[in-house]
Amino acid sequence: MEKEQLLESDYENNCSYSDPDGMLVSFAQRSGSYTMAYQHFHNFYEVYYLLGGSRYYFIKNNTYYVKAGDLVLVDKRELHRTLETMEKFHHRVLVNVYDHMIQERSGHFTNLLSELFREGSLILSFTGADKEYMDDLAGRMYQEIRQKKPGYELQVRAYVLQILVFAARNRDAWRKEAEDSLRKANKRIFEILNYINLHYSEDLSLESVSREFYISKFYLSHAFKEVTGFTFVEYLSNVRIKEAQRLLYKTSYPVAQIAQMVGFGTMTHFGRVFRKISGESPLSYRKTERQYEDTERGLGTAVKKNRKEEETP
Repeated sequence: MEKEQLLESDYENNCSYSDPDGMLVSFAQRSGSYTMAYQHFHNFYEVYYLLGGSRYYFIKNNTYYVKAGDLVLVDKRELHRTLETMEKFHHRVLVNVYDHMIQERSGHFTNLLSELFREGSLILSFTGADKEYMDDLAGRMYQEIRQKKPGYELQVRAYVLQILVFAARNRDAWRKEAEDSLRKANKRIFEILNYINLHYSEDLSLESVSREFYISKFYLSHAFKEVTGFTFVEYLSNVRIKEAQRLLYKTSYPVAQIAQMVGFGTMTHFGRVFRKISGESPLSYRKTERQYEDTERGLGTAVKKNRKEEETP
């Protein structure tokens, strides 16, 4: 039987699907000017496949030009944002994936994610038959969500798994080509981004960094926004808050000490910026993350217990 290919016109409307495990699948077509209002990061993996058009995709400290056939895999807690290109059109499918999405006893799913994201976020650039395969998986997933036939929830999850497995198997083959061809940003801005990532705990400002790199602060301000989609202050704040989040759920340091460790001069400023980026207070974030970690640990203990019982004669 010949493989059925979906055309652009076959995607009638934007649609999405979510399940109780937190997995989200979202299809969207947009025409005209569209740039994400805010940079963000989260505690799940993001899988973004472009079916048509083009986008700029900022991840951590690199900006990439993403075209149809490109698969973007964003690691947990990695700062990212998408921005418009001159084309002003894009058609994408986005999937949010959690470690606990599949609680199988073998641990194969967890191992798959570990392998896929072993070096952090990455972009794969598919062409030819591989692109056709990815397009076909996306199209079938879209039809399942739209038609909602019996068992469609399982079928959607199965297609997500196929995409992840295919990406893992082709990871090294397509990664270098993607990263060599997609990097579009100014080399000096990359150096400044790396500098911020290393020195975020210090008293940094647009003025001090421009002096460090012997460039005009006005040029830096304009070029920084053009390349990354962020203002200097937005990027610095996100780097600091990301590290503060890590310290909140990995250590027992007092909140005031963490604020100083990541470069904030006052608790008031730290609390205001933290709430703006995270949507909650530092103490609330610490409590939520530790509850989540306890749940994950409990699930892991249950899996080990079941394995031990199965191995007992």
